[in-house]
Amino acid sequence: MSIHLQPLTRRRFIAAAAASVPGLMSLRYLHAADRDPNLFALLSDTHVPERPDIPARGVNMTENFQRVAAELVAHPQSPAAVLINGDCAYLKGLPADYANLAGLLDPLRAAGLPVHLNLGNHDHREQIIQSLAKYRPADQPVPGRRITVLQTERVNWFMLDTLDKVNVTPGLLGEPQIKWLGEALDAHADKPAIIYAHHDPVFKLPEGRRNTGLVDTDAFFNVIAPRRHVKAYVFGHTHRWEHHERDGIHLINLPPTAYVFRKDLPNGWVAAAVKPDGIKMTLHTLDKDHKQDGEVVDLKWRA
Repeated sequence: MSIHLQPLTRRRFIAAAAASVPGLMSLRYLHAADRDPNLFALLSDTHVPERPDIPARGVNMTENFQRVAAELVAHPQSPAAVLINGDCAYLKGLPADYANLAGLLDPLRAAGLPVHLNLGNHDHREQIIQSLAKYRPADQPVPGRRITVLQTERVNWFMLDTLDKVNVTPGLLGEPQIKWLGEALDAHADKPAIIYAHHDPVFKLPEGRRNTGLVDTDAFFNVIAPRRHVKAYVFGHTHRWEHHERDGIHLINLPPTAYVFRKDLPNGWVAAAVKPDGIKMTLHTLDKDHKQDGEVVDLKWRA
């Protein structure tokens, strides 16, 4: 399973639930009266460093995370969970990076928010597991990968692991994980499915360009496109806030919580409100004067 941090309260928000796929365990959200069961806080590319005083590209990543966490705790609608979509650590996934991150997550957990972590190319699979050892589940549906199905009221979130090599840009799902995904999607066809993973899909490269995104995009889409209950793929990695569509599947690129690669681009987080027939994404930028702060993207599910 992925890395899951329960709230620092006695209340339980999620429970393990077996599925019909051998070796698959999923997490089913329990009802909590003080949480919106269909609202999720989406973060990506936090790039938390080993020390709080380390900056990059003109920003302090630790301070950025603290600001986002404060916004989440104070948000008028409490989300069901916080989903962090990879590149949790700065560059190489050092143990000290994850020690710093664990402290930054405590205010969220103290506020009763469960947190779920995906892995990106700047994470280190063994180090994050060791650093957050008490949150490590024993069962792994695909050996060497941290993957989970989150069952919520209106959708199932399929959290995948695209980390291939640490601090090397491209990502890979791999044949075993893609096979598992097909089986897991078939086992959870009762609700719309949202795929949540770090790397951006790459369908056609310009001549002379190398692939810096998901290397096995074609194999991945061969599995998800025919399954009509797959409605969206949400990813990070490019440090851009964008949304497109392919084969009726919404492609949603989350902004970074850390730094941007171009000064006019926003960083921050996204509030995702799942509706019966779609999802409404609201951008919350760290720069409250940014022209895109509060931007809403209201998407309808394909039939």
